[in-house]
Amino acid sequence: MAKYDGLLGQPVLEVEEPDAEGGVTLIFKDNRFLFIKVVDGKIETISIPE
Repeated sequence: MAKYDGLLGQPVLEVEEPDAEGGVTLIFKDNRFLFIKVVDGKIETISIPE
């Protein structure tokens, strides 16, 4: 899970409502985004930038 190390300790500025696919977006202080959604009963995440 090293790709999420940059998010550790970063304050969350905003949590956006579910998008068209039902996912939630977390926006962190250092302008990083974490997209979270459930696909086939499993949590799938995308971190930008990685």
